[in-house]
Amino acid sequence: MKKVDIVVPIYNAYEYTEECIKSILKYTNLNEHTLLLINDKSPDEKIMPMLEKYAKENSNKNIVVLENEENVGFVKTVNRGMKYSKNDVILLNSDTEVTRNWLEKIQECAYSNEYIATVTPFTNNGTIFSVPNFGVDNQMPEGFTVEEFADLLEKCSENRYPEVTTGNGYCMYIKRDVIEQIGIFDDVTFEKGYGEENDFCYRALDYGYTNVLCDNTFIYHKGTQSFKKENMSKSRAELVKSHMKLLKAKYPIYVQKTDNFIIRNPYREIQDNIAINIAIHNKKKILFLINEWQENMDMTGGTSLHLKDIINKAKEDMACFVVAPNSLDFSTIDVYLYTNNYRRKIYSIKTQITDFGQTVYTNNSYKQLIEKLFEAYKFDILHVHHFLYQTFDVIDIAKKYGTYSIISLHDMYMLCPSINMIYEEKYCKINEKRDCAKCLNRIHGINNNMINNWKMVCEKILEKFDKIIVPSENTKERYLEEYKNLNIDVIEHGVNVTKVSKSENDEDKINNIAFVGVMVPHKGSKILKDMIQNKHDNIKIHLFGSTQDKKLMRNKSNYIYHGKYEREELPNLLVKNNIKLVCIFSPIPETYSYTLTETFMAKIPVISFDIGAVAERIQKDNLGWIIDLNTTTNEIYKKINTILNDKKDYNKKKENLEKYIIKSTQQMQNEYKEIYANNIKNGSVKIANTYPILNMQKENQGYKLETFEANYGKLIRTYEKLRATIFWRAAKKVRRKLREIRK
Repeated sequence: MKKVDIVVPIYNAYEYTEECIKSILKYTNLNEHTLLLINDKSPDEKIMPMLEKYAKENSNKNIVVLENEENVGFVKTVNRGMKYSKNDVILLNSDTEVTRNWLEKIQECAYSNEYIATVTPFTNNGTIFSVPNFGVDNQMPEGFTVEEFADLLEKCSENRYPEVTTGNGYCMYIKRDVIEQIGIFDDVTFEKGYGEENDFCYRALDYGYTNVLCDNTFIYHKGTQSFKKENMSKSRAELVKSHMKLLKAKYPIYVQKTDNFIIRNPYREIQDNIAINIAIHNKKKILFLINEWQENMDMTGGTSLHLKDIINKAKEDMACFVVAPNSLDFSTIDVYLYTNNYRRKIYSIKTQITDFGQTVYTNNSYKQLIEKLFEAYKFDILHVHHFLYQTFDVIDIAKKYGTYSIISLHDMYMLCPSINMIYEEKYCKINEKRDCAKCLNRIHGINNNMINNWKMVCEKILEKFDKIIVPSENTKERYLEEYKNLNIDVIEHGVNVTKVSKSENDEDKINNIAFVGVMVPHKGSKILKDMIQNKHDNIKIHLFGSTQDKKLMRNKSNYIYHGKYEREELPNLLVKNNIKLVCIFSPIPETYSYTLTETFMAKIPVISFDIGAVAERIQKDNLGWIIDLNTTTNEIYKKINTILNDKKDYNKKKENLEKYIIKSTQQMQNEYKEIYANNIKNGSVKIANTYPILNMQKENQGYKLETFEANYGKLIRTYEKLRATIFWRAAKKVRRKLREIRK
């Protein structure tokens, strides 16, 4: 190991300087290396006694204290140190704190290539070297000491040592051979500071050397504490502006390359890796799979809303990952991360699947992505909420890694890829005669009757899961009717219980009834249109919810379209509009129905077909009326009139609704939290290695950054050559003449 002299220029900042010296003494072998403390005539009279005290107390170590006869500024003070030294140097600001093995790691980086001139480590406050956020001043991440964060950063690193256009003087290693060849800092041009290290590094590039980042080392930097603006003849902003002009004039190509570097941030994957590991630090990790998701978690689908509720609680003490197909391109898989202080998409990776069908059991590119996610994060829990637009590979990978696995069945997808169990616009009952090949071809373009094979595979997949959850007893019965040997648990969904105001129009003579939710065929839109068409004078129909059917967007004498509502608005909307009965006429077996719960919250009875979880929940507590699935529109009207005219029976339902207890989101969240906690294995939380996934993402997005920069450099050089030609000067004269003529 070569000897190194650590040059620390000092101007005031007593407390910070002392902390800097203490950290150097703690983490540096000063029997091998030398600490050179140079006081630039600090007005603070305590500085020199403090420096001499540390030198005296550590007389067995190599500590040298120098003082300038007069205040000369940062650059000349640093130059004095480089002239004094005969070895490699590390320039170190006095408002920094070094960390374990810092010098050894930086020097190893420096000598990983003989043509490296300078090395700069990561910091929290160092523009292009800042982590976790690039180009800004960062506070220490919450929950970390300086040492803990330095350890995390080192474990996140792959010792890539990426090239940079310029180093940074808060901590910069410079080889003695380079100093001998290209000289020291330009203390005439840059005098009091700002830009001198850029000038030095650009000079090194001119000589054929390179500057690199030591990506496995972190130096804590408080920032602009020493050599403050009162120690300069100009303000910091003025200095930066004037010195940037000088650099642009002298090194236009390198300055442009630095600007390009800042724009594209070529080591973004390193910072992303660090940021992700900060977010998941000391947290158990859970992977959710779902068929649709949005980055802002603003969804309307019941499955997505349910998962959102789970995550909102689980993210308090777990790292929650969501894998979902991209809403615009199902062959692209998006990965999101949610913790109590972090929520965003972290990967977007295109698989090799084109025209991703709904009966794909496996795919190598998808499997590779999931495998790399498990390798990186070692998930404690896998919770699948839907396999649509994904494949079954994940369960075998979870088994391989010993991950506890859960699947929630929100619909009939694992019984039939049609999902909604509709056959020729009617409910397709199990064991009923039907032409599956014709149906699958019409819906998905499948040319063969593969339904028996589908069910055989799905049963095998379900048997591999450690826990199967459904939201209703009815859903459990339907699955067990087909798959006899499954062990299924029922956990009802919860909702945010809102305060509902009382109706102000109880004496309204018009019988207002309502349809609620997203109005599509499998939710009863055909029945709604028929009822509007066959109007009854004493009944007015309302639709609270969205629809793509233009006929349902037009108000009529017996119909009002209210449109989309926010998730928790429905109960009060129903009461405000004096709705006396809610119609839920889905022709398929719903597995739960959030809109039913929200209607119960408004204390309004419901009429429904005798099918699925809706009918089950209504009957269980006598909260409404059930009619046969094949009931005609006229018969529905007759039933509604009977219901509204039979005050005794109607009021009984209302009394039952007053007693009905709505399961809250918090109750449901606590149930899932207990399941997760009881099935997480104890063990140390490991650092995630995200580089393979980040590299997959980078390759899939087809980045050509190196080519771009090379071409950009050629253009800049061509431009500079053109400016030096006689033709360019002649063109400038012509332009001036033209401007004069126009005036």
